[in-house]
Amino acid sequence: MSAPSAQNLATRLRQVRLARRADQTPKLPATWDVIKVGLTVPTIAWLAVLVVVVITKAAAGAGFSGLGAATAAGWLIANQTPLTIGGVAIGVLPLVPTLLVGFGTYRVVRRATVDATSFNELLRIAGTAVLGPLLATALALAVVADGASSGPVGNPAPLGAFGMTVVVHGVAAIGGLLPRVTQPFLDEFAIPASDRVGARAGTAAFFVLIAGGGIAVFAGFVAHFGAVADILGLGNTFDGYLGLTVLSILYLPNVVVSAAAVTAGASATLGGLTVDAFSTHPGTLPPVPIAGVVPTSDLGPWGAVLFAVPLVGGVLLGWYTRSDDVVAHLRAVGVGASVASGLMVVAVALSGGRLGEMGQAGVSVPLAGVFTLTALGVTALLTVGVLWLRSSTAGRSTRRSSAIVADDPDELVAEDEDLEADDPDIDGSPEDDDAAADDDRDDQADPEWDVAEPARDSDAAV
Repeated sequence: MSAPSAQNLATRLRQVRLARRADQTPKLPATWDVIKVGLTVPTIAWLAVLVVVVITKAAAGAGFSGLGAATAAGWLIANQTPLTIGGVAIGVLPLVPTLLVGFGTYRVVRRATVDATSFNELLRIAGTAVLGPLLATALALAVVADGASSGPVGNPAPLGAFGMTVVVHGVAAIGGLLPRVTQPFLDEFAIPASDRVGARAGTAAFFVLIAGGGIAVFAGFVAHFGAVADILGLGNTFDGYLGLTVLSILYLPNVVVSAAAVTAGASATLGGLTVDAFSTHPGTLPPVPIAGVVPTSDLGPWGAVLFAVPLVGGVLLGWYTRSDDVVAHLRAVGVGASVASGLMVVAVALSGGRLGEMGQAGVSVPLAGVFTLTALGVTALLTVGVLWLRSSTAGRSTRRSSAIVADDPDELVAEDEDLEADDPDIDGSPEDDDAAADDDRDDQADPEWDVAEPARDSDAAV
């Protein structure tokens, strides 16, 4: 056997080095990728708030003092942290910035988990997506505290600020993880199909309520366009008109959520005014154009139209969860109504709060949950009953028609006629009948007929 050449040894050594490098390739995301997950949303949000603050100050002709505190306050507002501005506590914060930063965290986590190969890696990505905003909140608290002595923004509660940041970005991060962990979770814990269907139906029913609230707000805008225009006219200048319009857009989801809760039967408060589907208690409204869509007098019969929204949602819930098993159907309805009620509670809690010296704004959180659960649950149960009666009636009709068909005399007569037509002994000609009679007489005359006849039959059969 010949000794290996120097060229072969060099080739083998090179292959060994390449294999070692491949084994040493990191399986987890690089540090820079993790940093991007944690800092992308806070960086973009701070820059966006900074641009808005600069434009606002420039349009108002004010100086740029307090720019950092205003930017930090914008980040806290986006994370639903109550603030004190000019000595007035503002607990009702716009939902549009919150939805934007939450959607940003969701997209970042969704993209970062595409190539993840382990559950630990998924958790690390989600944790980093929450840790980055927490660091940004800590920085915002420090900046606001530094400028609180000379600026209008007071110090917020640190615990509340951190808690709301975790809630906003934690929920968004979990939403980004769901496409990767939902199916393994369902397989691991064997979640019943009725619960899965009920959760999907409950989510759909919740968005039906939100869509109904949006339609109600649009109808209020059309019906009270004059009041909206009057409030908008308080801006006096283009800058004022623009500011009031932007403020109304930012608070639009808050009003839609409150309207959705009203369609379910709850009552909403805005300043000194309280409104439900049938009655309105007038009061002072905040000078914001979006407040002009709120009715200032009783809706009368038109208020009953609002209950069509939970009716549609309940019918959808009951129909989507339909099943031949009544118990499974009822369980799915219960899960769906509970999911919709929970989502409504979260939405109402985020959209309402204290409106400074004007009082409260929004809907009572417990009442919103109870009314949503009741409205959707009762309607869905009625739908279950209708579907069950329909299936039972259809089953009885099918069985009855089957019995009638089996015992119909006309059908029996027709079957007998068909049998007679197919029987050659019945449908034979007269000549055949005479020949058969002669054969019978001949056989009876034969003393061996009793034995020969069966033998002849068996031969014919063979």
